[in-house]
Amino acid sequence: MARRLLMLNGVAISCVILFHAAGWGFTSMFFWAHRYLPVSSPDFSQSGSAAYYALRLIEQLVQFAIPTFLFVSGYFVAFLTGRDRAALSWRIVGARMKLMVIPYLVWSVILVAVNVLLDGDRFSPLTLARMFLTGGANPAYYFVPLLIQFYIVSPLLVQLIRKALVPTLVVTGIIQLGVYLMQYPVSIGTDNPTLLTIAGWLPKWFFLVRIFWFTAGIATGFHLSHIKGTLERFRVPLLAALVLLFIVGFFEWEALVRLSGQPWIETRETLVDALYGAVFILLFLSYANVKLANTKTLEELGSKSFGIYLVHSPVMEVVSRAAYHLAPWVLAHQILLQPLLIVTGLGIPLLLMYVVNKSPARPLYA
Repeated sequence: MARRLLMLNGVAISCVILFHAAGWGFTSMFFWAHRYLPVSSPDFSQSGSAAYYALRLIEQLVQFAIPTFLFVSGYFVAFLTGRDRAALSWRIVGARMKLMVIPYLVWSVILVAVNVLLDGDRFSPLTLARMFLTGGANPAYYFVPLLIQFYIVSPLLVQLIRKALVPTLVVTGIIQLGVYLMQYPVSIGTDNPTLLTIAGWLPKWFFLVRIFWFTAGIATGFHLSHIKGTLERFRVPLLAALVLLFIVGFFEWEALVRLSGQPWIETRETLVDALYGAVFILLFLSYANVKLANTKTLEELGSKSFGIYLVHSPVMEVVSRAAYHLAPWVLAHQILLQPLLIVTGLGIPLLLMYVVNKSPARPLYA
């Protein structure tokens, strides 16, 4: 099962690449349109075009990626705990966190240094501390402090799941449900001060906003044999639900944009997206006993997913900004921009890891 979940991690990191490439596609379409059209940016005249809907389809298709990452991380916590131990060792937690914290800090320092050298930014010690604690060095880095927090609370979650499985899942599920339901009024621009205050207390790097996925991963790791047998009987309904939720999610977001009265709003996970992610994970588990061919590439990507995650976002930003300054005509054609971002966003991190692994710096590769 560990190899199968590495494959799932490989699928998830590939989807993260697609999602962030689509994000830069929307940036070029709306906020950089003046580079290739006689307009002033932001310009939303391309909203509703074929390219726009192609990017939206990609964005909706990969909504399961982050829930899947957290679910797999939770499963491996159960794996590290073992079947017979009642608690997770803090020594194991510390070792896992070390493997994340060091490369995360290295890349955060690099990105901050680049901002200082190129843009002349100046950061106070307090600002730097806040950036490193919340993933502020890069928009995608929020996920690392989020995951570190989950590892910190994982010994407690393991004990709760061991002693009270159903209540723990119910409570974390209710918390997760509340977070998702809150996205609707926030997305359409509520002026309710209470909701806005609560939303401010729940930034995306805070572990409570995604606690159910990690908890469900741990619970599944402890009870996988029972879950697999049950899910195998529901493969067809799960597949039908996945397709239906994908379609509903696509139109739901378009409706939220219209209700907001704005031409564009920040992407947020909704309850429909959460259900879509849950069904995807359940469908995957229903095929856990089915042998799959040609999964080696995805397993390899899964084993390198953390390195890919750290490097892909800065690479995509550099490539996008290079196109902005040097080849703005590429920004006008998503059929060119998207493959460029996907290939470089995945290829350059893999190449960098290969070079480091073959260099004298190999002892630091992990």
